[in-house]
Amino acid sequence: MIHSSSSNERVKPKKRKKHFEILDHTADIGLIVYGEDLKTLFENAGEGFFRLITDLKKVRQREERKIELKGESLERLMVDWLNELLYLHDVENLLFKKFEVEVADRKGLRAKVRGEVFDARAHVIKTGVKAVTHHQIQVKREDGGWRARVIVDL
Repeated sequence: MIHSSSSNERVKPKKRKKHFEILDHTADIGLIVYGEDLKTLFENAGEGFFRLITDLKKVRQREERKIELKGESLERLMVDWLNELLYLHDVENLLFKKFEVEVADRKGLRAKVRGEVFDARAHVIKTGVKAVTHHQIQVKREDGGWRARVIVDL
């Protein structure tokens, strides 16, 4: 089953209506992420990832974290990016809503993310994510933009 972030099924080259799709995958779940450029692709991946975890409408932008990662490949960078977000979620109990990627290329990524500490009175954890995997990872150019596929271990 594919859940779409937009009801518009027809996607025009270079101007995508969808930011991401959620794929059900056995005991795991996957994201297919779209972006006009690499920065947008990584921003949309962060949004899709946290939309799996919680209702982003209830998350406020009270805390900011800066993230810098070195890259070996775009696929590795995507997995590292989402695992870093998961680490901050697990260790600091943070939920992120805003993803501002300043640099994203094969050499690495630099970003600012904003959100707030989990509060049981305001937030619900919809999905507990254990890890982002390298299984079936894909980052590629497609239709004048970028597309990524990421599988998440639940």
